[in-house]
Amino acid sequence: MDLSFLSPLYARPGPFACVYLEATGDGDGRRTLPARWTPVRDELVAEGADVATVGALGHGMTPDDPAMSGRGMALFAAHGRLALAEPLPERPGSDRATVAFVPDAMPLALQHAPDIPYTAVQVRRVHEPDGVSRLVAETQTGRWPLARVAPPESEVRQAAAGEWRQEARALAAELAAGTDRFGSEVLVLAGDRWGCSVLREAMPPRLRERVVRIVVEAEPVEPGRPMFEEELGHLLDGRLSSSDKHQLDRFLEERARHGEAVEGLAATTRALRAGTVAVLLVDTPSELDRERLWVGAATSRVGTTREELEPLEASACWSAPADAAVLRALVGEGGELLAMPRGELPLRDGIGALLRGRPSGRDA
Repeated sequence: MDLSFLSPLYARPGPFACVYLEATGDGDGRRTLPARWTPVRDELVAEGADVATVGALGHGMTPDDPAMSGRGMALFAAHGRLALAEPLPERPGSDRATVAFVPDAMPLALQHAPDIPYTAVQVRRVHEPDGVSRLVAETQTGRWPLARVAPPESEVRQAAAGEWRQEARALAAELAAGTDRFGSEVLVLAGDRWGCSVLREAMPPRLRERVVRIVVEAEPVEPGRPMFEEELGHLLDGRLSSSDKHQLDRFLEERARHGEAVEGLAATTRALRAGTVAVLLVDTPSELDRERLWVGAATSRVGTTREELEPLEASACWSAPADAAVLRALVGEGGELLAMPRGELPLRDGIGALLRGRPSGRDA
């Protein structure tokens, strides 16, 4: 999973005010998140957050902001400026507020998993008053689960039923080109049985292999909502992207032959400090927030003890939750994150790493 969206968090030093707010009811953050802000604001002030930074967080919750339509929101600010405001595809479980030198960003990062590119197509039959029918095809291409909070735009094609075979060929070619460009791993197809069958038959074999047919009532797509949201959740939640599967296979192979893979908090921290981590693997639900690490001013400076960072950071290092510390180091090195259900790949200390070649001149 690409973590470049977190880069703005580490472009400035701490301390950071970090907030996770949960939307209530139907998940409409536009109505519920601002109402939950007051007690969280008071908690931040009690923890020592300055007035300007707390104010920046408050301004980050603009009611007409599209980000406010999620099931929750994560906000981070430092030194009077908003660093990042991200909608959450899932509720965070409770409101939480912390003031820390290293941003509490692991819960946000894990909500981006499994980050699977997909395409959804719905074919609806519309009956006209004169008895003639036409077929309307609506297409959305996005990434799951972010489509829940950033719904993709719908593209629409339509044709009279008698002209659908020709239109389906054009749509199939369009879908194949789009899939190649975007890398959709799944094409979810639903709607009129005959219309869907004609469309599927018009697809090239490489695209047809990715089709998953589902049975849902075909209705006009609701603006601001992803198509087949519930069905996509059942289909894609807990699944690994093809890239993650490849990285997992590599990790298992390297671990088996004691090669370019490490496991456990101490070994993974050493690899992060050396700049050799290509992919960080984390068991979920993550329990790394229960452990503490030491970090320095540079994102790569992380260790299990203060002595590992001295003497260079003797006067500029501090303790931080392990999940926040390893994520900071990983983003700083441009590495990727792979979230694994704990029962499927138990890792020592809940963490491991797939390594890359060690860069020259780096201090371990």
